[in-house]
Amino acid sequence: MEHPPLSSPIHSGGEVATPGINRTTSPSISSVDKNPHVNQNFLARAFERLKIQQHLPMAEQMFAALEAVFQHAAQTQHVELGPRWQERLRQADEDSRRGTRDVDILRWIRTVLDQLRHLHSADLIHSMNILADGSRDASWRSPLGQSSLLEFFLDVSTSPDEINDLLRPALRFIGNACADNDVNREMVISPEYPPVIIGHLHDNELNTITISVIYNICNNYDRAQHAFRANGLCPALISLLEDPDFQPGPLLPNICTLLDFSSQQTKAFLQQPRFQTQLVEQGLVKILLNTIVYSYTYEADGLEAEEELSFLRSSIIRLLSDVSATTVFADNYPVESLMVDSLIHWLSSPREQMRICSCLMLGNLAQSDTVCLNMVRGLRLHERLLQIMRDQTNMQVVYAALGFLRNLALPAENKAMIGTLQSMETISSFWSVNLNTQVQHASVSLLRQLLNGCIGNVRWLLESLSPDPDSPAHEKTHLSLLLLLFGRTDDVSTKVEIGRTVATICRCIATSSQGLPRDSISAILHRLYGMHADIARPLAMMITQSRFPIIRSEGWFALALMARSTEGSAAVSEVLQQMEVFGALVTTITGQSINGHGSPPSSSTQQRPNTGNTSSGGSGGDTRSEQEREMQVKDRENALVLVNELLKNTGDEVSVIRRSILEDLMRGPQSPEGALELMTRAESEDRAE
Repeated sequence: MEHPPLSSPIHSGGEVATPGINRTTSPSISSVDKNPHVNQNFLARAFERLKIQQHLPMAEQMFAALEAVFQHAAQTQHVELGPRWQERLRQADEDSRRGTRDVDILRWIRTVLDQLRHLHSADLIHSMNILADGSRDASWRSPLGQSSLLEFFLDVSTSPDEINDLLRPALRFIGNACADNDVNREMVISPEYPPVIIGHLHDNELNTITISVIYNICNNYDRAQHAFRANGLCPALISLLEDPDFQPGPLLPNICTLLDFSSQQTKAFLQQPRFQTQLVEQGLVKILLNTIVYSYTYEADGLEAEEELSFLRSSIIRLLSDVSATTVFADNYPVESLMVDSLIHWLSSPREQMRICSCLMLGNLAQSDTVCLNMVRGLRLHERLLQIMRDQTNMQVVYAALGFLRNLALPAENKAMIGTLQSMETISSFWSVNLNTQVQHASVSLLRQLLNGCIGNVRWLLESLSPDPDSPAHEKTHLSLLLLLFGRTDDVSTKVEIGRTVATICRCIATSSQGLPRDSISAILHRLYGMHADIARPLAMMITQSRFPIIRSEGWFALALMARSTEGSAAVSEVLQQMEVFGALVTTITGQSINGHGSPPSSSTQQRPNTGNTSSGGSGGDTRSEQEREMQVKDRENALVLVNELLKNTGDEVSVIRRSILEDLMRGPQSPEGALELMTRAESEDRAE
């Protein structure tokens, strides 16, 4: 049995605005063939297993290295260096060691670079690599911008004629110079630069370093984020991720940070099976989980930063939720795997978003009866989930736990283990009037799953709320609380789910009657109908709504089952006193909708894809599908069974006029005039009463 995937966590408010990229220290970019070193970044702490080593800045060697290159250029290419140029470089080196940063020497270096570029000198490549290494020293970043060296490197990076050997150090220099330096970032986000830098993402030799550069430019700087996203950053990143030859590796969290998670294009891409498979097969799921863990070690600077961290975690959780519902995830991470063991430990975490992530991923892993049985009988995860539901006040966590537990309850063998009196108490605690409607709907859905085919759980539902016979609660059951919720809630989906739960109870009793002693069944029926006078009202709602024909059919079937007993017939007779319900009965049997009473015979109001085709079968231009016609036939048959059972099992509960109408319905098809006469007689009786 395949189980439905769990949805992402619910939100307490409306749409969350797209956040800025998280406030972290930007990484320095050390060399052309290595990924950025981001161990100071909370996202990058997840990469510790990759053993990335942080190298010392090379600024101390920068001037000495430049002296050697410039000397070669002067001797072989007659580059003009001016008087005492070596002395100036050596003095700048000594000043640098003492903490002095000489902007003038950087301006002079710019003039030399201009000459080398004009001469197409190979020494330009060496010079640019030396400066790119030196730019990793944070103390030099502002002088690099003030000296116009950054402008030079930007010009190189945006020139269509430059070779990659020049573009690599140019991009590294830009990325390092902009790390945590908003003044330099302002230069980079001039209109001419972002689109060209983004264009380097399409170059297989430059795309990884370009990601690091863009991350450094945008990190913790809203203006840069807006500038790059306005120039098509997100589509470019998605296009890159869609390339089967691109392997993001440890850059994936930075890519996810750069993506606009609120855009529909991003959401659509993250749901693509190929990308989700890539996440699993490259071991990136573990990196994303570590990202969530390490995000809690980052000290957020104020409420806004904490909200951004929370948004990032939520975005990663949504992605992991989708991935965990795939077959490739289940194949790579069985219940016995270390990752699943870690997720199980997350159920006990004090971090609410970690609990949510655990419930969603483990719940989606529960795609088969075998896994569910292992999780309940072996690992006893249902006990942890019930405890979460008892202790937790965060409704997002409760919602995720309810969804997980519902999946675990699908196998028949698990229902009795999960369903206990304490379970019923926990589930019914969410039916108070002020709780989140999504949580209430999920709790009723879980209850319905526990009752399906399990008469023992039906008994628990019918237990008195108090064992004290003198207590008013002794005459109330957990089912009483459910019916109270039906009367209070305005949420249609919750009302429908309660109706389906009542229908499940009727089916369970009917199928269990052959295997239980008659006295046991009689006792259950007595508690069901004797303590719940309004038990048929949720079913009445199901048959009078016209939006979901399949729900209407389920209601008719349940009412027919209910009418098979004397007490059940009395409950059905009570709801048939409502003209809307009685009209639905007449309409279903006669096929005629009279004076607005009852649901129309056609299922045209059901929401379904419009294929452009209609059925021409049947007379009178009947446009219903074969399935719709079959459903209406079954509804009529169940309605006739209902009427027949009512005539057998009711006495004084049904008036003479109403009984006469029911007998007329049993005699056969009615013309529109005949159906109208039936309704007129029923309405006359109501007016007389």
